[in-house]
Amino acid sequence: MSVATARKAGLMGELYGRSIDEALRRSGSAAQVAAVEASVRSDGPDAGTRRLRVIAGDLDIELLPDRGLDLGQVRHRGVPLAWVSPTGWPRPGATGFGASFGGGLVTTCGLLSFGPPSVDAEGEHPQHGRYSGLSASVTRAEVQADAVVIEATVVEATVLGAHLELRRRLRVPLGAGRIELRDEIVNRGSRAVEPMVLYHVNLGWPLVDAGTVLRSPADRVEPRDAAAEAGLDGWAEFPEPVADYPEQVFRHELPSDRRVSAEVISASGLGIRISFDTTVLPAMFQWRVAQDDGVVLGVEPATAATIHGRAAAREAGLLRAIAPGASWELGLDIDVIRHRSET
Repeated sequence: MSVATARKAGLMGELYGRSIDEALRRSGSAAQVAAVEASVRSDGPDAGTRRLRVIAGDLDIELLPDRGLDLGQVRHRGVPLAWVSPTGWPRPGATGFGASFGGGLVTTCGLLSFGPPSVDAEGEHPQHGRYSGLSASVTRAEVQADAVVIEATVVEATVLGAHLELRRRLRVPLGAGRIELRDEIVNRGSRAVEPMVLYHVNLGWPLVDAGTVLRSPADRVEPRDAAAEAGLDGWAEFPEPVADYPEQVFRHELPSDRRVSAEVISASGLGIRISFDTTVLPAMFQWRVAQDDGVVLGVEPATAATIHGRAAAREAGLLRAIAPGASWELGLDIDVIRHRSET
């Protein structure tokens, strides 16, 4: 889309009170307001892993090429939006999921399974699949006239087994407070394969705290287990953090075949909108922990309406095959929104 077309469609925002064109004219270099910076970590458990920093106006985004080009911390006007776990992002494959789940704004789970470890006809699947331990090949990283664009490919394959290629495109329009994530999953193998993908969107303090509200497009909300059953009546409002709070997971039953949005709004009015198409992502899960040593709220669009792993999805008939050479397209948009006193 050209700059003129985007402006006419009302899709271009402002940078610091000026139109995009004006902001760029007044800058000595476009890098003052939009840039992509590559680096390699030099110390600690993630030493040797790559980072991409995307600056696009009010957004400052950490990308993790050695985690499938997932999103780490994201800041809007300096305010952190994502929850980051104590593990950080150690080198892929060094530890299991529980000791290497760094959180971040988006952790992709899949491409063959999400949920607990599972075994089925495709073999053994670790918790939330293998994707977040795979390294991406970055093929494009540039600042355009109206957006920053990053593209990469990630391959999940086994010898004589499934061979999937994910092509990821991240677009951050200048001045819009938006991240557009688009994935194409291509079956490069010689037989049909059934992918299973979940986008683990992890939101943390100060966006998430007592009184933060989740506005869901769900027709119905169901608890995963007894711990979630205890919090079912208050699923929409984040509780006051306490010393020991059980992990709670809820399944949101969504309307079919349409574009939907979930919103997370803090007491200050700062919020996040997560938009996706239920034709390809028909399910959504909510994950929350309200402990005073760390609060997190997960909003998780997914391709299958079970959080119990691949074998459970297969038994319930929730897996959909991709023929050799065919592909799926899926993704989501994440928008920063502001209400009431937040400016």
